[in-house]
Amino acid sequence: MAAHEHTARFDELLPAYALGALDGDELRELEAHIATGCAECQRQIALWQGDLEELATAVEPIAPSAATRERVLRAAEGPPQIGRIRPIRPIGPMRSPRWLAIAATLLLAVALWGIYQQARLSGEAGRLRAERDGLARQVAGLERRLDQTQADNRRLAKTLSLITAPGAHAIQLAGLGPAQGAVGHAFINPKTGEAVIYAFDLPAPAAGTTYELWWIAAGRPPVPAGTFGVDEHGAARVEVDRVADAAEPKTWAVTIEPAGGRPQPSGPIILKG
Repeated sequence: MAAHEHTARFDELLPAYALGALDGDELRELEAHIATGCAECQRQIALWQGDLEELATAVEPIAPSAATRERVLRAAEGPPQIGRIRPIRPIGPMRSPRWLAIAATLLLAVALWGIYQQARLSGEAGRLRAERDGLARQVAGLERRLDQTQADNRRLAKTLSLITAPGAHAIQLAGLGPAQGAVGHAFINPKTGEAVIYAFDLPAPAAGTTYELWWIAAGRPPVPAGTFGVDEHGAARVEVDRVADAAEPKTWAVTIEPAGGRPQPSGPIILKG
């Protein structure tokens, strides 16, 4: 191959040469080829140097730190060594010191680009972390809803088994006093003593008060069966684990009591059946 023939090999070396980053045998090989007067090399180096000058003028000037300034000046003044960036070489007999400024500006531009990329990736990481936390909150909310649904299903299954148990009977409770429009239903399994009471259209109890459920057997004092409030629709559900002598006829009643309930009824009866 003739020394003056331009090949793809020189195309690969020219960018590093324009940046002053070519050393050793590759530098000598390319400079020997350029010395033959290769027009294509002249054209490409001119293009590379024009791009570098444009980049240098486009980058906003910044004040480097004292340590950075010292390293750049030391690199410019010291002799070329393997592994160190060489000054950019313009075509022709004159080598202008302005290429040192361009090289330094290019290095600073690369550093700024790295800082920008780091900030961008940091912001992206923060966004992804926020999305992850948001998804975690959604999952936690769905898990709570699932737990609530499973608990509701268990209560419904228990009520259904109680209502359909052999010998189970139902008692309807009517509203009284301030709860004339309320209604209640009690379901009792005489074999297990379990009971569940539903109430509807009850007004919300006043502050400091609660509803209390009682079952009353003939000739015996009322037995407390639990306190409860109502939801936004005035509905409530009360489970009773054990009713003594469940097979005997009983009266079910709901009274208004101070918060926490009482061992014996003290307030007005609002549901009875």
